[in-house]
Amino acid sequence: MKDIDRGYDILIETCEVIVNPETFKTMAMATLEVQCPICQDECKDLRLLPCIHSFCLECLRRYCRDKLPGDDVPCPVCKTEFQIPKKGVVGLPSRTHAKEPSVASEAGKESYCEKHEERIKMYCFDCSVNACAMCCLEGHKSHRFERIEAVVEQFLKSIDDEIEQLTSRIECFCGITAQLEAENSKALDNINELEQRVKKSSKEIQQLVDLQERELLQELQLLKSVTEKEVKSHKDTLQLALAEMESFRTSTIELRSKGSPSDITEAANDVHERAKELLQAYVIPREYHAPSYEFAPVNIDELLRDEQNFIGHVVEVGESGNTKSYQGHVLVAIYFCYASAGCV
Repeated sequence: MKDIDRGYDILIETCEVIVNPETFKTMAMATLEVQCPICQDECKDLRLLPCIHSFCLECLRRYCRDKLPGDDVPCPVCKTEFQIPKKGVVGLPSRTHAKEPSVASEAGKESYCEKHEERIKMYCFDCSVNACAMCCLEGHKSHRFERIEAVVEQFLKSIDDEIEQLTSRIECFCGITAQLEAENSKALDNINELEQRVKKSSKEIQQLVDLQERELLQELQLLKSVTEKEVKSHKDTLQLALAEMESFRTSTIELRSKGSPSDITEAANDVHERAKELLQAYVIPREYHAPSYEFAPVNIDELLRDEQNFIGHVVEVGESGNTKSYQGHVLVAIYFCYASAGCV
């Protein structure tokens, strides 16, 4: 035991760190009961996934009962995949800020090394793990390590940076979602206005164009359906991205505000990697601009001569002012493509 004490003294001298005891005591006492998202009860023998969501060990065992070590399994909350360890879900890291942790003692007390029964006070940068003094001397001797209390602020700053970036990205997505809704309303109002113009023109030659009026209105209805499906597709993509980023941000903020120093140092790398993955996966999309249309009534003389549609046709107006005609058979083909994909 004297060797262990001496080893710890040497390690502290090597690290040359200055620690504020009151700050660490406050952080170490920041324990909290955590609710399991599966059973909706207080977590027991808590296990932490790489996406920072936590669950009861028994709940995870039931959830993964048909899976084998090495299999990829989606998180029950955010669907981010994680790999089952060789020892099964029991091999997943535990969270020490729950009421009944598997590695730490009672809430507010220090964690102890199972091998040396030493208090875990060090963090190894090379291995990205917490360790006791003797573990550092035996297995991490040539590595760079410091006391957890000395490095926790560094990890907290990193987590704050990730939260700030995610918050900024979420605000961008929310703004684009609102803009998308406005464009959708604009497009539908535009199409509704065209319906009225079509009906007004059709009344002038009602007896001659009843059949063609129905065809043109059907064309506009199909165009409206195509527009709505396109907007819905963009909206669903944005909402999925928001759901994943907001879920991860909530978990990260919970870890930031309620996690113990050991939890923070253990999860910091996972937080960084997951945040990086989300920011790379969900780049800020370009603004969506709904197509604009106009109704162009035909000249009656030309209609009678060329046998065109009695009422007119729908054209799309581009941003440069150029127009493009929409023929009825083209819209029908688009409609059936959506129908075959299950979107109608």
